[in-house]
Amino acid sequence: TRHRVREIESEANDTFKDLKKLLTGRGIKKQEKALIAGAKQVEEILSTFFGQCLGWISAPKHLPPPDDAPAEMVWYRLSEPLFQTLDVSGTNAPLLLVRTPEIGTWQPADGFADGCSLLVPFQDPENVGAVIRSAVAFGAKRIILLAESAHPYHPKAIRASGGAVLHAELFQGPPLKQLPPDLPIVPLSAEGTDIAGFDFPPAFGLLAGIEGPGLPEQLRRHAVSIPISMEVESLNAATAAAIALYVWKVKARNQEPGARSQEPEEIQNPESMSQNPE
Repeated sequence: TRHRVREIESEANDTFKDLKKLLTGRGIKKQEKALIAGAKQVEEILSTFFGQCLGWISAPKHLPPPDDAPAEMVWYRLSEPLFQTLDVSGTNAPLLLVRTPEIGTWQPADGFADGCSLLVPFQDPENVGAVIRSAVAFGAKRIILLAESAHPYHPKAIRASGGAVLHAELFQGPPLKQLPPDLPIVPLSAEGTDIAGFDFPPAFGLLAGIEGPGLPEQLRRHAVSIPISMEVESLNAATAAAIALYVWKVKARNQEPGARSQEPEEIQNPESMSQNPE
């Protein structure tokens, strides 16, 4: 083999302990590394982010790293139980260990870049990954992770993003309650006015509430909403943000010279916008 092999069979192994810590936001932040799951994503990231790939993590039944993988990449061959501990998405395919891109810092005093900046308070890593995927797809300028947010490089977040998280411009922001009232924020809430008739500011932050609690009272007073059937209490937070991003994108295109008008009501099957890849 072209790669140095590390056989790991014990939970007490220090390398395995470090790999296991990458299942938590604290461990990812400290080590500046992440685990990539899913055969398709592993293949794409090996190709696109070649220089950031550090290790190939497999069970005994798995194939070795591909021939075009970085020669300096370490091959960690784990016993089946240890591999299953790391494979939290249940892919049953080798995992990829990567160096994470740097996350910048954003303060409210910095304001927002032209266009839409997405504020993310979601605590479910799958929601974080799904909304980052939508933000990249619809051209949000920045993605600002509030203090409440799950880590964007959590294995479930990366998988839900379809790898888009590695292409995103990410910033770390303050807690939700520390956002000043004079910021041009467009909050999403079921109690708000219909988003179809809303005029987005030239530069703004889009904010959906935390799963469960939603938004603080002071933000709900000026919120916009996405009309839904009375049989459903609310949309998934990441799905609601994806629909709002689409509406903003359509309105922005309609304002371009020579653009043909396209109505936001053409949205179909919004639930598909937050599905995991593969």
